[in-house]
Amino acid sequence: MTYQSVQVKLKLKRSQHAVDLAMDGKWQEAVAENTAILETFPQDIEAYNRLGRAYMELGEYDQARQAYQRAL
Repeated sequence: MTYQSVQVKLKLKRSQHAVDLAMDGKWQEAVAENTAILETFPQDIEAYNRLGRAYMELGEYDQARQAYQRAL
């Protein structure tokens, strides 16, 4: 197994965990998970989109706007 394939599997697993947290309404935890994903994968558009949604749900609109702008 190559380093790249391990990274892809890690990204998929963490992304699913972030989605699961959001589906459970655990928005603060979703922010933390998506932020952690972005530390490893700083160009992950989907993580920025999920992060924006989590911030919206928390009423943190400035942070949501920033996340959505990064997604664009």
